[in-house]
Amino acid sequence: MNETRLARLIGEVDERYVEESMPAHQKRRRGVILGGGLVAVAALLFSVITADIWKEELALSNSSKSMAVYYVDESDVNREVSQASLVSMTEEELFTKWNPQVIKGEVQKIDHIELDFNGQSVYQSLVTLLVTDVYRGDMRAGENIVIRTPYIGSDVYQTDTDVVSQLQVGMNGIFMPIRYDETFIWEQNGATLQVRDVSEYGFPDGERYLFLDTADGLVFMRDAYPSLSEAQTLSDVEVFMRERFKK
Repeated sequence: MNETRLARLIGEVDERYVEESMPAHQKRRRGVILGGGLVAVAALLFSVITADIWKEELALSNSSKSMAVYYVDESDVNREVSQASLVSMTEEELFTKWNPQVIKGEVQKIDHIELDFNGQSVYQSLVTLLVTDVYRGDMRAGENIVIRTPYIGSDVYQTDTDVVSQLQVGMNGIFMPIRYDETFIWEQNGATLQVRDVSEYGFPDGERYLFLDTADGLVFMRDAYPSLSEAQTLSDVEVFMRERFKK
């Protein structure tokens, strides 16, 4: 039998029989190679399968379907994140359309979350805020609230989030969050989120509902508030809010 014919026949033989015909020392060596390969494959599969197991999952109500929400680290966030363009609104509409709370507060903590809409991920942040003053609404000074925002992080491209992206722990500002009720439903990719399952409050966008006292001075979307075009400090905004919402 020539070598070509022999090689072809060996290729057609079940590997189990080839291994059984090997000398003992070759079997052991092959076993080590196969064993190492299986361990590597098993480790890879384990890391893939358990990737979400180690994430802390938020409990959702039965009103949210075909989705999950997890706390994530900044390193887990997909770097290609974007937001829809802002809908044009007047200054009066910004104060009246969503009937936002108007408060002063200090940022205590910023967490990041992944919203898994039936396999399609959206990344956002949860800002824990200590309320220090209330200009409109039923909050109380001294309480902590959690506000859902567009994703706050570095190296992530998002449109219309220039103001919220500057939020940092310890920063003071005046904030205008809206309170979610059962009518706030987010449907995407065949999944449904009852928004208040994630947080009780949120910003309609990342630009027009907050005024920040940053190291570089007062930051807010000036074009949206003609009445505050000359404001230079957070105190200037505070005077305006007190006058507008005085009881």
